[in-house]
Amino acid sequence: MNKVIIFGGTTEGKELAIELAKAKIPSLYLVATDYGKKVIDDDPLVDVHIGRLGSSQMKELFEKVKPIAIVDSTHPYAELVKKEIDDARKDFTDIRFFRVHREGEKIDACGARLFENAGDCAKALLETKGTIFLTTGSKDIPEFCREKSLCSRLVARVIPNGESLKICYDNGLLGKQIIAMQGPFSYDMNLTFFKNYDAKVVVLKESGKVGGELERIQAAKDVGAQIFIIKRPIEVAGEDYERVKNEIISIFSSLGDNGSKREKTASDMQNEKTGTEHTKSLQVILAGFGMGKGSLTLEVKRAIDEADYIFGAERMLEGITSDCPKYPYYLASDIIPALEKIKEENEKETIKAVVLFSGDTGFYSGAGKLNAALIAKGYSPKVLPGISSVSALCARLGDNWQDKAIISTHGVDEKKWTGELIASVTGSAGTIAITSGVKDINRIGKLLEKLENDKKGKFTVYAGCNLYSEEKTCVLDPAGCVELNEEGLYTLMIKNEQKAEKELLPGLKDDEFIRDKVPMTKEEIRTLSICKLKVCGGDVIYDIGGGTGSVSVECARLSPKIKVYSVEKRKEACDLIRKNAEKFMLSNIEVVEGTAPEVLDDLPAPDKVFIGGSSGNLREIFEKLRSFEKKIRVVANAVTIETIAALNELIKDYDIKDADIALVQVSKAKSLGQYSLMEAENPVYIVSFTIGY
Repeated sequence: MNKVIIFGGTTEGKELAIELAKAKIPSLYLVATDYGKKVIDDDPLVDVHIGRLGSSQMKELFEKVKPIAIVDSTHPYAELVKKEIDDARKDFTDIRFFRVHREGEKIDACGARLFENAGDCAKALLETKGTIFLTTGSKDIPEFCREKSLCSRLVARVIPNGESLKICYDNGLLGKQIIAMQGPFSYDMNLTFFKNYDAKVVVLKESGKVGGELERIQAAKDVGAQIFIIKRPIEVAGEDYERVKNEIISIFSSLGDNGSKREKTASDMQNEKTGTEHTKSLQVILAGFGMGKGSLTLEVKRAIDEADYIFGAERMLEGITSDCPKYPYYLASDIIPALEKIKEENEKETIKAVVLFSGDTGFYSGAGKLNAALIAKGYSPKVLPGISSVSALCARLGDNWQDKAIISTHGVDEKKWTGELIASVTGSAGTIAITSGVKDINRIGKLLEKLENDKKGKFTVYAGCNLYSEEKTCVLDPAGCVELNEEGLYTLMIKNEQKAEKELLPGLKDDEFIRDKVPMTKEEIRTLSICKLKVCGGDVIYDIGGGTGSVSVECARLSPKIKVYSVEKRKEACDLIRKNAEKFMLSNIEVVEGTAPEVLDDLPAPDKVFIGGSSGNLREIFEKLRSFEKKIRVVANAVTIETIAALNELIKDYDIKDADIALVQVSKAKSLGQYSLMEAENPVYIVSFTIGY
């Protein structure tokens, strides 16, 4: 019986064997491991061969089977196997050969780091911190496990077969570091994995849509993990899956019962004619509309003129004179169903649809989400840039924007953008803010007024309103921003005449805090403790025993990207922390009322922890921090001998190797008549260490 030999191991190879069986075409499906057989349902027309073959063994197989066709549908990264196949078939040039080319469409991996191979990637990982989540399979695990310090940080997701697990164990990975599970993995599944393992770096291969690259990248971005991608090898030429399948079916349909080629019948010719008809193609273009019709680029104009269908907000569609159907949609949930219906009902061979987005498609635009959603549905959208409101405003003002900080309040929680705005306007040459409307301008005006009252700056605001149509520009002071009542789409440039570079260091004076009768970590101890904490931008910080909130405030002031959870059991102290957070205009402090560790259960895993007071629960707090299964930097203050003794005992019990204990004695000058006498404060132990895995 005539057979097709398929070198499998990919989704395309499996699907080809199944589809050929449906067409009554037998195949010999070759896979390297037992696991490869499990993904193929039992079918009498699919003969599965398990085991790796060298080129000489492949030659023997070709000679024995005498296949009608040979198909290479191995993984794009299986370079050695592809070379063996090419060597083996040199003596069998009369046998039709196909290489299935996995579609390598470009996935948006903005911000990711790309590497030529696993070795280069492993070297770069040594410079990172935190859990590394490997999604590259088992083959490259030895490369990532060469360095012990790297091996201990890995979590590897591999297929559930004995060979993969053996590679993991042979290279020193522990059971808790291994996820043996078969894909494909959806975005939600990836997100759950990355969150549960607190992944700081996600490593993947450039595998395209079929390999689930998009779902991994999006999930990694959404948990804030770094993305490391091993680039796809330069591939030899190949053909797409559908063409290979149809060609093989065509070859078999031309064979007689004895395997010889037969003459074409009228029915065959009709089928060929039908088979050569082009499938319907829907081309989708995401186009930047700029500031309006007058600012469109030539390529966007051309796309609009050639469009069969146009989508966009009503104000943009009003300026389009084309007679084609127009849809006032700008959300993926509305656009994709409409596109599916258009494709189904339209008889044209090639359909062109354009979706318009205000400003530029790559700048605070909905184009990014729609692009990802379209790719997930199997489309290959093209993106055309436009002119952003930032570029337009700077042009109107005759200014530049390369040295300006840029933030958006449009659709963003006020608590989030408030901290970013304050940090920016007090520490940058200028700040550009894209707003939702006049209410945002009013809120910004109040913030600027308070900053001026606190002598943090002298502000001038340049506002561009409706830059796309009937535009206006004006110059406002903070009070003018508060009083503004004319609605419109505003973009602002805020300049501070008294701008000063912000010091990224703790250093507030004790008398700058609202005190009352609540204990407070004093200035010098506070500064040293926070320096020992080694705070980084984006950290989640617990301040356990918050007191007045002095440590919480100092940490939160370092960066608006830091999130501080100030844990305090006394209600009056919690109220005081909130007052101090409000005084320093900090929206990135959350007060957690209650006793640690009980109240920590619902909080995200911390990166840094300051313990100013433990209510006698030090051991329980240590155990809770260990349960997060990640490395956490801890600084604890102790003023009593009992507390330092307890800390010392825990350091030994938990086998902490990097503990640093310093006894700090601070004396401060106090005026007495014409003299200054040094008055001693209580000595404080500052204990710093790392806990966890």
